[in-house]
Order: sequence, then structure tokens, then C-alpha cells
Amino acid sequence: MRDPIAPKPNTATVFVMRSQCDPAALAATPGSAFHSFCFGMSFRVRWRVDSIESFRAFTRVVERGSFSRVAEELQVKQSTVSKWMQALESQLGVQLLERTTRAMHVTDAGQRFYQAALDVLHAYDAAVGSVCQDDTGLRGRIRVSVPEVFGRLHVVPHVARFSRRNPALSLELSFADRYVDLVGEGFDLAIRLGQPTDSTLRVQNMGKTSRRLVASAGYVKRRGMPDTPAALREHDCLPHSTALGDRWSFSRDGRTQRVRVRGPVVANNSEATLALVRGGMGIGLLATWLVDADIRSGRLVTLLDDYETPSAKINALMPPGRYTPPRVGALVELLRDAWREL
Repeated sequence: MRDPIAPKPNTATVFVMRSQCDPAALAATPGSAFHSFCFGMSFRVRWRVDSIESFRAFTRVVERGSFSRVAEELQVKQSTVSKWMQALESQLGVQLLERTTRAMHVTDAGQRFYQAALDVLHAYDAAVGSVCQDDTGLRGRIRVSVPEVFGRLHVVPHVARFSRRNPALSLELSFADRYVDLVGEGFDLAIRLGQPTDSTLRVQNMGKTSRRLVASAGYVKRRGMPDTPAALREHDCLPHSTALGDRWSFSRDGRTQRVRVRGPVVANNSEATLALVRGGMGIGLLATWLVDADIRSGRLVTLLDDYETPSAKINALMPPGRYTPPRVGALVELLRDAWREL
């Protein structure tokens, strides 16, 4: 494990600020949080932060609320993170964090500096991105959260192509169907199907996917084919517990019918539900992209084709703020283009 008190100068993380905190220097960036923070301090403060990593570590400490978590994330010792925070406080002449053996609290000055540090980090990342997008492609790291099944089938193939185009870029994929805490868990991007639960996130619509009501030919032969949504109450249905649940909706001629279904198995994974449908266990309401191949091959048959079923939006979720790193924006654009035909 590397353990620098300050990062080595030959890394891409070095950022030197040695300007006096005076009106002439501050006038170059009026309106920024960094500008406002410095005006609230004594002009005698001299900035000598020798590494952008110190700023980044401070913002992560505020967001994660733990020195140990940030140390693990940055692959340094906890004592190193603590020394970075002490150095910042010494240079500023103010206390940013109140620490006890049981808890940590961000002071008012710490909250103001947090917003200022975000301004600096965004500007730094943009500056690095502007000079690193050369013939070798994008640089840096992207940490992405994706749904388990959709991610495996419709993110991984395109990420592989994106990675080959940008060999200097590092991607980390985390597979989970739950809505993750982007800021707290350090994600740059999340792909999710359906409506986001966190209204503070930035949302970009990437398209939508339809659903099909399907069953195996064996099930239909054994139990018959429902001719109305209400008839599903007499059938074995296989709800997806974290998608539509056991209340399925069907629309026709401007009218919507909602039916509460039941069956022998409820699963929270669409591939598991698909396997049960293939095995003749019951009827499933599944994404078109998941069942299309089975429908074409005749393995599954579609039901209630005269009715529309709810579609699901495909969304890219990003942390709050106006800045999108070029590497993240490039990945979002590639995925949006790739999903136009879903």
C-alpha cells in the first residue's frame, strides 16, 4: 500500500496553488465558492496546498464521514488522511473538522471550504481533461453502478468497446439492483431502469424499454391462454418483487386495468423469473430485451397482445452539480447511442 504524505511530483495529481488570498488574485474567479470562501478569511492566509489529492481527500471525508473509509478508497493509511486534514487546517488557520474518538463533525468553515474545494476539483478535472483527450483517448477512472441483468447484457459489451478505444481509462463496474448512494459510495455514474428515488441527482434519459407478457408453450397447453387481464387472477404468475411487484397494469383504448397477480414463486432477479417462465412455472411480465430471443425461437409465446404494458425508462444518474467530467460524458453518450434500438 502506498503511503505518501504528499503525492510524488511525477503523478497527474499534483496541483500547486501559491497565490496570496488578496483581492487582485480573487478577482480572476468571481462568484465561485472558492472566491467567496477566501473573502471570508484573513488576506494574510497563504495557500500552499501541494496536492489536489488533499482537496479530494477532504471532500471525500465530508461525504463519507469516515477517515478509514476514505483511506481505503484512496489506498493510503488512515494516518495519512489525518495528516492531510491537519495540514489543510494548519494552512487555513481554521478548524475544518471536529473529531472525537466516537464521531466527526464538519464545522461551518469546513462546510464552506467543502464547496470551495469542489470548485477547485471540478476546475482541475476539466483542465486535465482538456489536455488529456489526445490521440490516446480519455484518461482517469470511472466508477459505474449498473443493474445486474441489464448491466451484464447491455452495458458490459459497450463498456468493453469503450475501454478498447480509451486504453488510458480505468473503469470499475459495480452490479446491484438497488439505488446506490452515488456521493457516499463514490460513484461517478449509475444506470437504472425506472423512476429515480433521489430527486437531488442529475438524470439523463437514455431511452426506454417495453415489456412483454409471456409464458412457455407447455404452460399454455396445460393451463390455457388468458383472454383478458382479469383472467390472470386464475393463472400462476411470477412477479418481480423489485420491478412491478404483484400489481400489473394493462392499457387499451385509453383505459387502464390493474390486476393483482399471484403465483408459486416471487423473485427479485429478472433472469431467475425468465428461467421459471421457460420451465413452465407460470406467466411473466418481462423486459422485451430479455425475452425477444425466446419469442423468436418459439420457446416462449406472448399473451394479451392487444394490450399495452408499462414501459421502463433507462436513466443515467450522476451526482448533484453542474460539472460532468469529459470521460463520464463520453461514456453516457456512447451508451445512449447504443440503446436507441432497445
